[in-house]
Amino acid sequence: MTRVTLSVRDTLTRGRWLGTASVRLASVAGFLGATHAVMVGCGTADRDAAEARSPGRNRSAAAEQARTGASPVMSPQLARVGDPEFDEPMNKLRSLKGIRPTDPKELGKYVRDRSAAIALGKALFWDMQAGSDGQACASCHFHAGADNRFKNQLSPGLNNTAGPPLSNGFDRTASGGLGGPNYTLTAADYPFHKLADKTDPNSPVVFDTDDVTSSQGVFRRDFVSITPDAMGRDTCTDVPDFFGIDGVNTRRVEPRNTPTMINAAFFFRNFWDGRANNVFNGVNPFGARDTGAAILEVQADGSVQSVPMRLENSSAASQAVGPTLSPFEMSCGAREFVNVGTKLIARTPLALQKVAPDDSVLGPLRNPSGMGLATSYGALIMQAFEPSYWSAGECPKGSGFTQMEQNFSMFWGLSIQLYEDTLVSDDAPIDRFLDGDASALTPEQLFGKALFEGQAKCINCHHGPVMSGAAFDLASILSEEITETNSLERMAMGDGKVALYDNGFYNIGVRPTGDDLGIGGADPFGNPLSFARQVKLQAAGQPIFDDLVFDKNKFALKRGQNPRADERDATDGSFKVPSLRNVELTGPYFHNGGQATLEQVLEFYDRGGDRRGGTIVQIDGERIVYGRDSTAFGSNETNMDVDVDRLFLTAKGRAAIVAFLKSFTDERVRWEKAPFDHPSLIVAHGAAGDEKKLVLTTGNRIDEQYIVLPAVGAGGLGALALPPLKGFLEP
Repeated sequence: MTRVTLSVRDTLTRGRWLGTASVRLASVAGFLGATHAVMVGCGTADRDAAEARSPGRNRSAAAEQARTGASPVMSPQLARVGDPEFDEPMNKLRSLKGIRPTDPKELGKYVRDRSAAIALGKALFWDMQAGSDGQACASCHFHAGADNRFKNQLSPGLNNTAGPPLSNGFDRTASGGLGGPNYTLTAADYPFHKLADKTDPNSPVVFDTDDVTSSQGVFRRDFVSITPDAMGRDTCTDVPDFFGIDGVNTRRVEPRNTPTMINAAFFFRNFWDGRANNVFNGVNPFGARDTGAAILEVQADGSVQSVPMRLENSSAASQAVGPTLSPFEMSCGAREFVNVGTKLIARTPLALQKVAPDDSVLGPLRNPSGMGLATSYGALIMQAFEPSYWSAGECPKGSGFTQMEQNFSMFWGLSIQLYEDTLVSDDAPIDRFLDGDASALTPEQLFGKALFEGQAKCINCHHGPVMSGAAFDLASILSEEITETNSLERMAMGDGKVALYDNGFYNIGVRPTGDDLGIGGADPFGNPLSFARQVKLQAAGQPIFDDLVFDKNKFALKRGQNPRADERDATDGSFKVPSLRNVELTGPYFHNGGQATLEQVLEFYDRGGDRRGGTIVQIDGERIVYGRDSTAFGSNETNMDVDVDRLFLTAKGRAAIVAFLKSFTDERVRWEKAPFDHPSLIVAHGAAGDEKKLVLTTGNRIDEQYIVLPAVGAGGLGALALPPLKGFLEP
């Protein structure tokens, strides 16, 4: 594995630190992102960094010591910059062309016909009949795999650890709007954290909110029965909700921004907090953590037994079964998967939606009427899956449910995973460039690439073919990423001290940590979501349920040392690194959806994030005192990723990085060409009226507004004379 060493003197000569700072101070400041050292050369810093092609996160002072005799002495409590163990493999971008998610080893035990399973998964993903009141999976993933709606898309800070009423209260918006349910977002409402000086994270705050831009889902109602109305909606009873105006409910909005599901099958874990386990248990997102999860299997003697399912490399399946029963996203409260199965098995897939004749997957199954498919969900399940999982009748006797209905969550999760396996965007300009086409990127994009890999340090988290440290193409780099950088790692934090963390999950200072703990939270069984905290429990002699893959001899810091029960961890407020592929189309950005544009994202990183405080308040010999910052939680003074500090990019440099990010867009995604084509879809988009008053229809129901998406075939939007997809809030 190629390794890189960058000395302190290299850093000094590249225009970053003023020459009056000592080598010792510079080495410390390089980790802490100190603001007390005078900065020079800001006007040419972009160009210097671009020419230097600075390649990564870690800067070893060992070479500097050998060359100059200067000793980079630090407190034993701090990250030892001079230790040779501090070097890591150099991060780099790779083309995604030709790489596909690797199938789980035991997939053939369950799936008998892959093509049928993919068709089943695509139908389930886009079918409005699946939700309790017209919501499909695609209702939140219809625009480049994400969601670009702007009316009724605000959620209060539901994950705020301060709890009610703060977490249930909506704030006014930056533009002066009332905000809350049925509000129409505008460009002036972003970013959600505004500063008097947008280059200084500690300048006076002009506006701030813990509200989130996310996706509207269902009305708050409790499940009664699957007896559907003409639109396939379940029978449910209304429940009063704070998502509403004058006592009339609006659709609820999820507590985190919706990420794209394109390329999602490459992630080792899914959801922002990683709770969609790498192991699919056939029932819910939590893998082996749910010790009671089981499916029904016909045995050789004809009996039906409840058996555990443990299918590795299936985080997309684990993710897929989560929203289906969520009382925010797709379901009335207390609905179960067996109810969804009973509702759908005999029904025509996509019965309420049009399917294009040339749909790349569903075209051959299309009903001649153009509405839905010429088959049933039950027939597709029987074609796609092994009979031992659906052939028994009522099971157990007296339950009132068939084996097929009881196992419907497994069929749902695996078929949607296999459909998502086909949604790989591997034909962007960056892929062609990395495969040898030097003309694929413009000069500005090449400049942005150099900054991305150097001065801006984006490459430290956004690397590999999927452009995320949390993603793995399981065919060719799983062994490298898991064994070389591990599912667990140690890093130097913002205060220079060492912490254990989950690789690919970082706190970058988007919001104060108390707003949302991210992977620092727990699963429904009380277990920490974080691998780092699990391994600490293991070190304390307590049982854990996830198989933790790591090699202590390849840790970047404290190499060879076993994780300790009392070790500091960098977990609270950490979130999964998203893929940057098609990022120009998937705004708004970050887990809170608080940035509307890529330009705002670059301004965020350029000022060192939105962390408040945490500057060095004392340097006394080798002793460093770090002030508590807004990412602090519990005993940690900071949970901040050390790489997020002030970048001192020029406007030209920021623009070049934005241009480079746009080279990650696959034109097939922009134009919805195969495999990104889809059936028609009716998507709720708020209600008539505004955030102050709703327009009601007969029966005191809101007059909902909709976006109607046409059925798009393999030829994409252009074949229908329709314009391509655009970014969030773009006209």
